[in-house]
Amino acid sequence: MSTTKERKLGVGLVGVGAIGRLHAENYATKVPNATLAGIADVNIEAAKTIASKFGVKNVYADYRELLKDNSIDAVVLATPPFLKKEITTAAAEAGKHVFCEKPMTLTMKDADEMVKIVEKSKIKFQVGYQKRFDASFVRAKDAIDKGEIGKIMLVSAHNRDPPTTITGWSADPKKSGSIFLDTTSHDLDIVRWLTGSEVTRVYADGNAMIYEELRKNGDYDTVVVSLRFASGAVGHVDSCVSTPYGFDSRAEVVGTDAGIIISMGERNLTRIYRKDTVSNESYDYWGTRWAQAYRDEMVDFVKCILEDRQPKATVRDGRAAVQIGLAAWDSIKGNKSVSLSPG
Repeated sequence: MSTTKERKLGVGLVGVGAIGRLHAENYATKVPNATLAGIADVNIEAAKTIASKFGVKNVYADYRELLKDNSIDAVVLATPPFLKKEITTAAAEAGKHVFCEKPMTLTMKDADEMVKIVEKSKIKFQVGYQKRFDASFVRAKDAIDKGEIGKIMLVSAHNRDPPTTITGWSADPKKSGSIFLDTTSHDLDIVRWLTGSEVTRVYADGNAMIYEELRKNGDYDTVVVSLRFASGAVGHVDSCVSTPYGFDSRAEVVGTDAGIIISMGERNLTRIYRKDTVSNESYDYWGTRWAQAYRDEMVDFVKCILEDRQPKATVRDGRAAVQIGLAAWDSIKGNKSVSLSPG
């Protein structure tokens, strides 16, 4: 295992899907004080392909073998959510720090157990809520914390994903956690972070208008979640996973003294107005839009370990997002509002 004196961490990646490949590139080329030291995936050939691309020698079909690797100090979990508690438990027992993509798990029982595991083992555990590291959101949070907008009255967040193919575990809400724990999880976290307040009531509505795979499994592709915060503020989050014009993500905060609008969808602010159209340049891929944030969250994760401080998105933040997402699921299924007692 690397020593603190060397100021160089060995990082292992578990899972080489889309987000895993992005994290692999960042650790191999863009994160100071860290080395991509090992990769694990049940699809060993896929793992070998990524390892070859970035010069990683240690490749495993079983994450347990990766955790035995003494060159690895921390692991990045880019796996389906139903596997994360198991791997986190094993990582904590091995003394490895954990970066965990959202959602960190699928049930409150597992979320509470993960909190206990992480806090007892004293490993660093960061959840992959990259919006907290995006320059636009950081600027907004700074203004809020400095009191520039006064008391928050209203907050909203909106996510638009371009059309895609939804298959396998991602189409099964029992394995993905539904749209509320998966895609919408980012927005549920960011409104909680911006307000600095816990959610006390949830009401959700939505439909599956595009994807038959989601409809037949009881999940949704278009949802709206109304929120009440302990501070008295109200808010809403909405998400559509089949937006024809490309990837888009926005937020708004209205305070007693000022407001903030974070317009996230366009590559630039130029619009060309023609007689029959208005053009802009929307992102077609979430990885491109959040490139800076994905890099910076990993840089900060490494610093948390080396500097012995808590991450900006902790295991308790991950628990809160799971709780809100599950409340939204209960709300939409029961056609009712759901009250929360944040833990």
